[in-house]
Amino acid sequence: MLGSTLIKQLRSYQQKKFRRQDGVFVAETPKVAEVLLQSDIRIEKILALASWWENEKNRQLLLAKERKSGQQAEKIEISAKELERISGLECAQEVWMLCRMPDIALPSGEAICSGVSLLLDEVRDPGNMGTIVRMADWFGIDRILCTEGCADAFQPKCVQSSMGSVGMVPVYVAERDRFLEIIKQNPCPVEVYGTFMQGGSLYETQLNTSNAWYIIGNEAHGIALDFEKAVHKRITIPASPKHSATGAESLNAAIAAAILCSEIRR
Repeated sequence: MLGSTLIKQLRSYQQKKFRRQDGVFVAETPKVAEVLLQSDIRIEKILALASWWENEKNRQLLLAKERKSGQQAEKIEISAKELERISGLECAQEVWMLCRMPDIALPSGEAICSGVSLLLDEVRDPGNMGTIVRMADWFGIDRILCTEGCADAFQPKCVQSSMGSVGMVPVYVAERDRFLEIIKQNPCPVEVYGTFMQGGSLYETQLNTSNAWYIIGNEAHGIALDFEKAVHKRITIPASPKHSATGAESLNAAIAAAILCSEIRR
């Protein structure tokens, strides 16, 4: 049985202050747990219903992870009522995990210039952030770079929206000036693309897949002026000729990112 003090502590991790203080994040639901058990993320605690512990697949995934990492998670069987008390979901689902936060500090310039990176500029909606991480995992994007104003990729809603992909795609956070410094100093050649309402058609642009940053801007305001000046190529996702001028003003950031990454991989 969980004590009230422990329940209070576990509930506190819904708040960024306490997650950052202890360097952890929360993951819930069997599907998210399944993905994270196959990632390099360290699992600190697993609190789950008997039905989850009795599932052979879950036991095997956990055993394989512990063998690979040489670390064991604290395992606690709890009741449905206890799960509801610690869960941040409207409908708690079988398992709740406390995970160790990966290092989100920006590595050296060379380490983030190779391959394809999505650079998110103040993407503040948690649902969009989590969806972009999940999409980046699907399309094999090498990493996600976030300015300080972005939603926390490790808050519960983002983790849930990512379906556990926060454990598969590296996410790094830095101030906008740091990214601009890397572009200007050019420690390694990186080609910078920006998504705009006006630009070259995505479908007619030669896209770099070996050393490129693709900037996705804020849902309401787009890409900041500082970044706009640093962009080498402006690209846009053209609307259909049937699109009405009085219709949809723009695409959702996550949808735009998905279309972009699909075209990069194509």
